[in-house]
Amino acid sequence: MTVFRRSLLLLAGLAAAPGPLYAADGAAPEPASGRNPAAAQALFEEAQRRVAAGDYEQACPKFKASQALDPGGGTLLNLADCLEKQGRTASAWSTFKDALVQAQRDGRSERVEYAQSHIRTLEGKLAYLTVQVPAPSAVAELSLRVDGTSLPAAAWGTPLPVDPGPHVVRAEAPGFEPFEQTVTLAFGPAARETLSLPPLHASAGSAPPDSAIAAAPPMVAAEPRHPARSWGWVSGGVGLVALGVGSYFGVQAFSHWDDRNAGCKNGCTAAAKAAGDDASQAATIATVGVGAGVVLLATATVLFFYTGDSDPAAEAVSGVSLTATDHGAAVSLGGRF
Repeated sequence: MTVFRRSLLLLAGLAAAPGPLYAADGAAPEPASGRNPAAAQALFEEAQRRVAAGDYEQACPKFKASQALDPGGGTLLNLADCLEKQGRTASAWSTFKDALVQAQRDGRSERVEYAQSHIRTLEGKLAYLTVQVPAPSAVAELSLRVDGTSLPAAAWGTPLPVDPGPHVVRAEAPGFEPFEQTVTLAFGPAARETLSLPPLHASAGSAPPDSAIAAAPPMVAAEPRHPARSWGWVSGGVGLVALGVGSYFGVQAFSHWDDRNAGCKNGCTAAAKAAGDDASQAATIATVGVGAGVVLLATATVLFFYTGDSDPAAEAVSGVSLTATDHGAAVSLGGRF
């Protein structure tokens, strides 16, 4: 009886209504859990009066509440029509889609045609919002909401139909401060907006999430250099210097000796005697330098390949020096033996 009365009221008001209106179907259904046909009827009639007065802001929520209390194809079409007049293109489009399915299920061809016509018209007016989540922003357990409704990960980066006007995008994740931004889509055909989510800021005093710790590359400890090898490099360097010094004075010794022999052909002159002394001194330095160089290079070889846990060789040799004097040369080794 309630649904029949609703149909009569709608049919009587079709001529005065600002758009096509449809009544609910057939006989009244049996009351079910959560349903309240009487309250639904009252809300439906009040919504009609609001539509007639052009007050869609009040009418649409009442149609929606009536549909929740007593679902019907006619109420669904009235709700979709109200949303379209309100300018909520995406909500009207999706509601007409639901009404189309209901009309096809009920075999109501006139409602099918009406819903299809409005769906085609609305598709050219839809506004789209895209929420991009770049890799640096995709932290573990990231939750996105648009106007309080969860946005699943599968929808990230996909243009989604929304009603024109402001929309609040909120991002949350454990260990990070929430991010919130309002994106406004213009009233007009095919408006499009994209929000690229910036990297979230870590909460003050909070430990980084496990994913951040796991992503950090493991630290590789540098292999400690064995002290013996360090002394090996030092000894080798000094040994090469000693060989260089010895070689130089060896050449000088030969040169001075040639000068001494040349000055002693007809009896040794003072200059020949000085050249002989210089040759003797240079020969001494050369002998010591070459000998020390050979010894130091041999020591460096042993130290460089030394791999024991202790380092007796490094303790034994703590300093090596080659010193030239007025009467020759000296090699000194410092350390503990």
